[in-house]
Amino acid sequence: MKITQVEAVLVGAPTPGCGLLSNRNYFYILLHTDEGLTGLGEATLESHDESVLGSLRDLEDLIIGQDPRQVGKLMQTLIRQRFWKGGVVKASAVSGVELACWDLIGKAAGKPVCELLGGAVRDRVRVYANGWTGGATDPAIIREKAAAALEYGYSAFKFSLAVPSWPVRDLETVRRIRRAAETIREAVGPDSPLLFDGHGRYDSRLAIQVGQALEELNLMFFEEPVQPEDEEGMALVADKVNIPIAAGERLTRLQEFRRLFEKRAICIAQPDLAHCHGFGEGLKVAHLAEAFDGFVAPHCPMSPVITAISLHLDAVAPNFLIQERLFLDDWRNEIITEPLKVKEGYLELPSGPGWGIELDMEMVRKHPRIVAGTPRLFRPDGAVCDW
Repeated sequence: MKITQVEAVLVGAPTPGCGLLSNRNYFYILLHTDEGLTGLGEATLESHDESVLGSLRDLEDLIIGQDPRQVGKLMQTLIRQRFWKGGVVKASAVSGVELACWDLIGKAAGKPVCELLGGAVRDRVRVYANGWTGGATDPAIIREKAAAALEYGYSAFKFSLAVPSWPVRDLETVRRIRRAAETIREAVGPDSPLLFDGHGRYDSRLAIQVGQALEELNLMFFEEPVQPEDEEGMALVADKVNIPIAAGERLTRLQEFRRLFEKRAICIAQPDLAHCHGFGEGLKVAHLAEAFDGFVAPHCPMSPVITAISLHLDAVAPNFLIQERLFLDDWRNEIITEPLKVKEGYLELPSGPGWGIELDMEMVRKHPRIVAGTPRLFRPDGAVCDW
């Protein structure tokens, strides 16, 4: 089998009300082969569509003519043969190609990818909702949205508060986060797993204050309390806050995860399979976490394609914790031929060959590429905040 064409497919996916999430395009990569099989991968990198397209074009001559079943060799070629090994833009393009190769491997074998890796170690996959609040801070709206998410089948919930905070001892921000968390806890009940995403907005001192303010609410984890490259700062937060720390969505190489585990900065790794050089690297991260008695909880605030792909990793990783899924209650859930349905807080394992899904091309044609962007945050003095 040889790859004959690399096709990029962009689908405009505006987020109603925007809230915490940007308007975006879903970025899919299709690998066509001389045997008539087509592999599907995702490389969505919010607001960086042209950059990923350019990187894909730069790598195309290394992809055409290669056997997708030799995915390890192809990945080594894409990463190592152009001197500049990485950065998240190149890593996302490489990820999309790698994921499409695994889809082709599964389709050629007539088996789900997870079966090619020893088979599932669980019967279904626990999932949590992200983006369900739409950025709301009003208690009445939060309660209304929580009721909708519970009715949809979710029983675990992540929230974030995209508010511009001062860099040191911003007690008003701490109080706002605490109030929102208390409202959410009341709305979803005492037993539903609750997770908070800091998006790396805080320095370690403010992150400690935020974390300690949330300790009594029994959070499953505190995600990205500081920027992921601040390994010492994250380790300090982990030491001072009695909530498990998670990170990894912005990391692209195994070595970056290793350093966080070695410093005891995290106990939950969150590789994003659309950014971390793909499924194979994500599986290595899961094994690495297991060696440190840690867990893996794949990051996934994008389309149902990458969610379905992540389910294969969730299926085979003994130390899997919980799967992120963007709360979708509109056409975006129908972009794949086998829409994912949440049942009592779980997703079913895939059963078809490869990833077990295909793009619904009619739906793709109905939603052409849009101009994407991310809302911006500024402090009261006009200084830029981390989004």
